[in-house]
Amino acid sequence: MREKNMQDDKKVIIIGGGAVGMAVATSLMRHSKYSVTVFSEDKHTAYSQCGMPFVIGGQIKDFESLVLRNDKFFKDMGMDLRLETRVDSINIENHTISADGQEYHFDKLVIATGSKPRVPMHTQGTSLKNVFTLRTLSDAMKIEEALTNASNIVIIGGGSIGSELAAATSQRNINTILLNRGSSILSHNIDPDMAESVKEHLESLGVKVIEGHVPKSINGETHVESVTIASTEFPADLVIIAIGVGPENELASSAGIDIGDTGGIIVNEYLNPSIGGEYHQDIYCGGECVEVHNHITGKAMLSQVASNARRMAGIITNNLTSSPAEFGPILNPWVAVIGELQVGTTGITSKEAMENNIKIVTGIATGSTRADYYPGGSKLFIKLIFSDRYLVGAQIVGGEGVKERIDALTLAIKKRTNVDELANIETCYAPPVSMLIDPTSFAAKGALKKMRKTKT
Repeated sequence: MREKNMQDDKKVIIIGGGAVGMAVATSLMRHSKYSVTVFSEDKHTAYSQCGMPFVIGGQIKDFESLVLRNDKFFKDMGMDLRLETRVDSINIENHTISADGQEYHFDKLVIATGSKPRVPMHTQGTSLKNVFTLRTLSDAMKIEEALTNASNIVIIGGGSIGSELAAATSQRNINTILLNRGSSILSHNIDPDMAESVKEHLESLGVKVIEGHVPKSINGETHVESVTIASTEFPADLVIIAIGVGPENELASSAGIDIGDTGGIIVNEYLNPSIGGEYHQDIYCGGECVEVHNHITGKAMLSQVASNARRMAGIITNNLTSSPAEFGPILNPWVAVIGELQVGTTGITSKEAMENNIKIVTGIATGSTRADYYPGGSKLFIKLIFSDRYLVGAQIVGGEGVKERIDALTLAIKKRTNVDELANIETCYAPPVSMLIDPTSFAAKGALKKMRKTKT
């Protein structure tokens, strides 16, 4: 007779069918004896949110290509998948959740509710037809339908999603305005001097970039017809609001789970949530709804990159099935493809350094992605940020090779690589993929030169 497994007859309920929720659910179905139920308000599941701007831009043929697994796949595994179902409450003491007027018992609970789009509360006209946010696959499909008859679009928000969408719609010959509240786009990711080359690229694609303004109003009777910016009214057949997202934590907060100053759920290194200052061993939280810690500053922060969500899913799965695993402080490496440009960053920016009273020295270099004589190369801009001679941040803009360098520099920060080591870094070379001396080394040498001047 088979020895009874400690997971037999145990029920795991997962709230949220995104990157964390479905990864945990799939792993548990494959590698444990847990009974798994997933509740999600979304109509679709197991799809790539990051790919949606590229369907709109035409690089990916259709939205169906973004669906990694269909509902039948999960149900055939034995998973109880409840799409378009809202969880109304969590009773932590009783180990139950309420949904559709029924109560469901759990032995273990995973909260992976993700985030929700921010909408400017004081802007008139946000409820008009053809005013969209982009968060779900259904959102993307509605935007695509509206774009088929559009001549003019205004995108509100110059972050990564807004910038990617601006490149996508302009390449469809739609008159595109990208409106950014701050004085430079991508301000959460890169410094203004690095953002300037991205702005120039967008403008070369035909995007009208307006910085330093918010929409005065979105105008129309039933459908959007125009957007007023400062004293000018710009025609708009549709508007996409992309001013950022915030943690979706009303459910957790109502259940008594502690929420941090960032708006994210407070968790320990095992991703157990805090309840009245005590960490609950039967509950795990992961993804955009939790706050994590910055590797450089030590402060709580939110992470909205899919790679970290997937790592959290792995930590949660390990803690449910095997030996304890920890999710430590992060550098939050990020990359975006905006038109023909790749933009990447890791660690802290100059702005974050200033906000945290961290003294820094920067080094900037311009190079090429290939040997000058080899066709097809593009410019590469690299900015390295050092504190006490150690690398604490990096930003790269170029036509290719950005992700690989950001990954390497992320490891360099974690390994406390100093300016001297990076100035003398060993790199490989072949004309189709690199310059003889990688520009990373020149950026480090630029910072080293500044340091030596300061000493004298």
